[in-house]
Amino acid sequence: VTRSTSALDTAHSGFTASYNAAVDELGKQRGQSAGALQGQTVVNQLSALLSSVSTYSSSGQVGGLAALGLDLGTDGHITYSSFTLMAADLSSSTSVTSFLGSATGGGFLKKATDALTSVEDPTTGLLKTLEADTKAQIASLGTTISTKQAAVDAMQLQMQNQMAAADALISS
Repeated sequence: VTRSTSALDTAHSGFTASYNAAVDELGKQRGQSAGALQGQTVVNQLSALLSSVSTYSSSGQVGGLAALGLDLGTDGHITYSSFTLMAADLSSSTSVTSFLGSATGGGFLKKATDALTSVEDPTTGLLKTLEADTKAQIASLGTTISTKQAAVDAMQLQMQNQMAAADALISS
């Protein structure tokens, strides 16, 4: 008796599509015609997190994602082979289950959960930190703009006073 791999197949297909979409979005933030995050360190930080998830390995019979049909290509994308997953699960479903683990108990799912938490945590996550830094930069720019505007206003008033004095001198 063997278990159905359809749930695993669906999960692996979904993971592959989501992972590749994330890689593509990060790729759009690099280069000359990049997006709004061009030059921001968060792009490299997110890429490193994706890399740590895609290269996860363990010392068990299933040593890495490739043994489950998830191959990382040189372009950073993952390709998925359901046949490799089926073969691994038929060969040793307990090894597959052990490698995958759980979100709280270890294994690949724990690694992936920890990576997502480090990005999305509402107080210490990468996105929250980026948001706080961006707000601080905006506040600093606002202060700089106000200071510069006050200097321009003072110069304008000084110029108006000098012009008025020059007009008065000319008329006398």
